[in-house]
Amino acid sequence: MARFRCPGCGAEAEGSTLDPVCARCGSTLVLSEARPRHLARETLEGRSAGVWRYKELLPGLQAGVPVSMGEGGTPLLQAANLGSEVGLGGLLLKDETRNPTGSFIDRGSTVLASLAKERGVETCTCVTTGNLGASIAAYCAKAGIVSEIVIRPGTDRGKLYQMIAYGARVEASRRRGEGGLNLGPRSVSVSPGNPYLLEGEKTTCFEVVQDLDWEPPDIVVLPVGTGGHLSMFWRAFGELEATGLVDMAETRLVGVRFSRSAAPAQGLDAELFTELEESEPALMGEARRAIEASRGEWVEVSADETIGATALLARTEGIFAEPAAASVVAALSKAKERRLVESGEKVVCVITGAGLKDTRAIARIARAAKQTVVADEYSVGRLQVGATKLRLLRMLSSGASFGYQMWKSISAEAHMTTASVYQHLGELEDLGLVRKAGVARAGGRERVLYELTRKGHDLLKMAGRIERP
Repeated sequence: MARFRCPGCGAEAEGSTLDPVCARCGSTLVLSEARPRHLARETLEGRSAGVWRYKELLPGLQAGVPVSMGEGGTPLLQAANLGSEVGLGGLLLKDETRNPTGSFIDRGSTVLASLAKERGVETCTCVTTGNLGASIAAYCAKAGIVSEIVIRPGTDRGKLYQMIAYGARVEASRRRGEGGLNLGPRSVSVSPGNPYLLEGEKTTCFEVVQDLDWEPPDIVVLPVGTGGHLSMFWRAFGELEATGLVDMAETRLVGVRFSRSAAPAQGLDAELFTELEESEPALMGEARRAIEASRGEWVEVSADETIGATALLARTEGIFAEPAAASVVAALSKAKERRLVESGEKVVCVITGAGLKDTRAIARIARAAKQTVVADEYSVGRLQVGATKLRLLRMLSSGASFGYQMWKSISAEAHMTTASVYQHLGELEDLGLVRKAGVARAGGRERVLYELTRKGHDLLKMAGRIERP
């Protein structure tokens, strides 16, 4: 029987469930802190890198066979180029983009999926905006467990594609909570604050310290998100001390939050930052306690600063991170201005997730950065455009129009929803074939006008439909 503590009301409980919830306040429970037995450095150094190198510090498996895809063991990289840009000579990057599904959550998913398989769980469910769903779907596929996922508005397209590819049953919902999922007796509901998920995530800290020859860094900078990863860093430092692996961990934790009061100047919306700023961070209290106990601080970054940091990280160190992950880079200059970090200190930035997951975000980042130039002779004939999209392009060839008007023309001959038409228009916009031309008032409502781009005219010309004006 595991012992749990409620981060909300402080109640304690015991149980064997993999998705414990506080009977008093409904919060997801966390595992009570244990005092692990002594571990020798030589024992760990003699094992292969990865999450399960630290098996003595993780929830035990009776069968001892984890569901693993090679997660963990990610590199801790010297960041001399980026360090020179921000004035930090001892800057290091923990590159979690190298995990199997591209995010640090894989560290937790291997632990949870291993325990679920051992206990005969048949279905794992979760409500997600992205990385959690992609990771759970992948590890359930490996374990032979069904995954059912409710996605929220703003879910990154690339992460949705991952879930589908891994065989998850996906439902879209605007509601909080479980959506339309039916939880059976052999089902586990996985939230970002799941205690077994968090146990795996603390191995990020173990690896950082081991890669530094068991000398904890001066500062670790992490996105706050749900608060789980950050708070588990503090727990991990305590466990390293308790096992005798380090003498004293005096690392300060810097948590990075997205400032919603700073409106994006480049037309970027908050959906790019769903992994950075949760509207209801389940473990914010735990994160706050960890930052205070470590004598650390919070740093807020804006949307534009985060987009700029994404480009800076890629340009200087060759790491393309999602905006939430790059937020730690955006925070460095501010932290230095506030004297939270000093030039000579050893600073570790945790890059939590890969950038190649959302084509819409990538397109917006490119437009904001204005670094990329595409030659005019680029062959638009290679673009894969289906019959519906071609029809929409032909409609726009005679002048600007809005989605509802185009839907009325199409729906007279074919059954199609307005949402489908706007989805096609959004994808055509991503391809650079159409653009927003302004706003028109029709039927008492303001509607967005769309028009063809030069590239769109070229595509139709090549298809032999119209002559370019």
